[in-house]
Amino acid sequence: MSAKADFDLIVVGAGPAGGMTAFTAAQLGLKTILLEEHPEVGTPAHCSGKLQVRAFREFNLPAHLVLNTLQAGAFYAPNGTVARVRRASPDSHVVDRAAFDRWLADQAQQRGADLRTSVRVRGAERLNGVMRVTGECGGRTFSATAPIIVDAEGARPVLPQSLGMHLGRRMVLGLQYQMRDVDLDSEDCPEIYLGSPVAPGFFGWLMPIGGRRARVGVCVDPHKASSAPMHYLTRLMREHPVASRRLRGAVVERKLAGPIPVLTSRARTVTDGVIVVGDAAGQVKATSGGGIYFSLIAARLAAQAAAAYVGGDDTALLRYERLWRRRFGRELRATAMARLAINEMTDAEINAFIGAIASDGALRGMIERLGDTAFQSRLLPPLAARALHPAHLRQLAPPLFKLLRYGLRAWWADGIPAEENGPSNVNG
Repeated sequence: MSAKADFDLIVVGAGPAGGMTAFTAAQLGLKTILLEEHPEVGTPAHCSGKLQVRAFREFNLPAHLVLNTLQAGAFYAPNGTVARVRRASPDSHVVDRAAFDRWLADQAQQRGADLRTSVRVRGAERLNGVMRVTGECGGRTFSATAPIIVDAEGARPVLPQSLGMHLGRRMVLGLQYQMRDVDLDSEDCPEIYLGSPVAPGFFGWLMPIGGRRARVGVCVDPHKASSAPMHYLTRLMREHPVASRRLRGAVVERKLAGPIPVLTSRARTVTDGVIVVGDAAGQVKATSGGGIYFSLIAARLAAQAAAAYVGGDDTALLRYERLWRRRFGRELRATAMARLAINEMTDAEINAFIGAIASDGALRGMIERLGDTAFQSRLLPPLAARALHPAHLRQLAPPLFKLLRYGLRAWWADGIPAEENGPSNVNG
């Protein structure tokens, strides 16, 4: 016989995934508690805050969360070549992540969810037919029970391990400064800086957030980088021929550092009484590190599954797994394949790829028409076909071959190269 539970649902982590889960679950009538380890939801701020316009429509998000709107992009090759693309209409907004997270938590509270901050969760267990979460809050022991837990802890979750779940992953390590008085080329055009001297295994960026302010950062793969992210960000700001000019008189307002799980295994994201969502589940695009939109999708599905599970539907958790993979699982697989291939490209091959986009109006136009930062895989088939054009075959055949070779190897090895399959042992 099951013990009487304190709540219908425990949500751990009040980022976008946790906030949307609690919001949706409370709407569905579940007695929900949302636990956040920090004293205030939204702090410290996380990520560059780029969120697709379609997400605002799909989730009816308010316009006051928008700091800036993006319609273009500039990609700088290691040799200085730049490829610029501009969409016919805006693709993404940059949001105030602190305000965004707080808005979701407020919406959940308004619908009856119980928000508890400063709760550091240490583990979970199955006890008398229910799930129990334990930890500390204000120096005292914290405990709560429910039939089901949704784990939205972020990149380094502790609950899955305590319950025997193994979520294989490979992290990149990010460091970002929010800066003012930036000499922007265009307020609607983020810049991406590529190449091994800039950011081994990933890239650097300058993300305009409005009013001559920008978020400037790098992510590096610790398996490829010889130094910490600080080394590469300092070099980008001081030595990169474009970024250094943009940032010559800029002032740092705040700093953020943290890991991003860009390559994850295809391990299940559910077990008895537990659903894992967002960064904790590795629902992140490996090419860009972006995951807010997918987190919101998964969170809504998780809340619906939790409501069905509490109502006695034992198939609800596996249905969550099936539905999120149907919605964007192919995208995660495709971007993982692309990331591993890009990581094997030489700087000369990156130069050739960016150079082809810069010089070929037809190729650039195809990217502008078909490119979608949420579902990037849609561009891969036409991009591969264009790469086989006689004008580009010599330049682009080597990177295309690497996409096939390393991408298929990643698929065979469950998404992560075999020698790296397992929890990262680096510090964020």
